[in-house]
Parts: sequence; C-alpha cells; structure tokens
Amino acid sequence: MDSKTVEQLAALMSSRICRVCVDRNPDGSCDSRAEGTCSLMSKLPLAAEAVLKVQSDRMEPYIESIRETVCGGCNLRYDDGTCDSRDTDRCMLNSYLPLVVEAIEEFFGRQRVPA
Repeated sequence: MDSKTVEQLAALMSSRICRVCVDRNPDGSCDSRAEGTCSLMSKLPLAAEAVLKVQSDRMEPYIESIRETVCGGCNLRYDDGTCDSRDTDRCMLNSYLPLVVEAIEEFFGRQRVPA
C-alpha cells in the first residue's frame, strides 16, 4: 500500500469533516488541528489505511474495517471492547461516518463503492 495514497484518502476525509466540525473557528481555521490535539485527525490515516485494505462492492466491509482499526485504539472503549459512546454523539468517528462514506465513494470514483 502506497503511503501517498493513504495520505490522499486521509486528506479527503479530513476536508469533508473539517468543513462541518463544531470546533473550527468562524474563519475556518482550527486551533485543535493546528496544535495537533484533534483526536479524530490523528485517527484518519489509520482509517484510510483500513479502507485501502478492503476490496468490496459494498460499503459495510469498509466501515467495519475502519471501526476495527480506529475503535481498537480508542480511549473511550471498555476493557471488554464494548463502547457506549459509539451509540451517542460522544463518538467522533460515528458522528462523522456519513462524511467518511462520501470521501470513500469520491476517492474510488463512486463506481467501486455503491451508495
């Protein structure tokens, strides 16, 4: 897997998410991102890598691969692997999954991953 490809997909996911993130400033800048403290930004390369390992015509395997990779290192997860944040707005990944799906579809030209 090409690291440039991972970076491109992560950047596409980032551009989708950052446009609507509640933490950004009115001018579009983001202190959390500039300071490197945005927890979601640090996970996007992992999410992109997980996506690029999947070969499927359906979206579910892509999402499951992202969840397994990103949720595995999440500090909101319990020791047994469960997470009640996933079903609430406390899970940033879950909140932004529709935008991640859009980025994946765009990255693959919308033919490879049907909506």
